[in-house]
Amino acid sequence: MKEIKAEIKIRSSAEKVWNVISDFKNYSQWNPIIQRITGEPKVGTKLEVHVITVGGKNRVYHPEVIKVEPLHEIRWYGKFFSSVIFSGERVLTIDEISKNEVNFINKEIFSGIGVKFAPKKWSKTSLRVLNP
Repeated sequence: MKEIKAEIKIRSSAEKVWNVISDFKNYSQWNPIIQRITGEPKVGTKLEVHVITVGGKNRVYHPEVIKVEPLHEIRWYGKFFSSVIFSGERVLTIDEISKNEVNFINKEIFSGIGVKFAPKKWSKTSLRVLNP
């Protein structure tokens, strides 16, 4: 298993940050890796996620939304053929510090035998977070 995590304090309300991370149509405005997401932030929804990899390649993934807790967390999970080979879970979490400040956590959890062959660059550059 491999986890990549980035967090940032944002001077904004949990509601405003939630509105940004749950607005899948506008991810490209703030996320340099996820270029587009088609689908809704609702449990059970299959998404179409367009990303640019660390190596600059365009990829499309089809994870399923597995958790939506408004103003706090969105999770989606996908696998490549089988979770034994490779799977990934994206977790976006908002932890309210005060009414006008939150801690935003953006992480990915990878598992399966394919993780052994993942580029070492992942841990340094594949997860970038901008201040929404």
